[in-house]
Amino acid sequence: MDVLASVINGKELWQTVAAAFVGAMTVSLVASIGIWGGARYVDLNQEGRTLHATLALIVGVLGLVATVGIIALGIYLMVAK
Repeated sequence: MDVLASVINGKELWQTVAAAFVGAMTVSLVASIGIWGGARYVDLNQEGRTLHATLALIVGVLGLVATVGIIALGIYLMVAK
C-alpha cells in the first residue's frame, strides 16, 4: 500500500475529480439554457408572442455562446500547461 500511496497524491486526485465534476455540471447547465431558449423561442413564436420569443432567443444564443466559450477556455487551459 505504501507504493501506491507514493505514486498517487490523494489531495490532487480529489481536486481533479471535483474540478471535473463542477466543469461538467457547468457545461451541462449552460448548454441546457441554450437549448431551452431555442425551444422556447419556437413555441412563443408560433403563439405570436414576438417580444417574448425574441427574448427567449437571446437567452438561447447567450447560453450557446457561453457553452462554446467554456469549452474553448477548457481546451486553452489544457494546452497552455
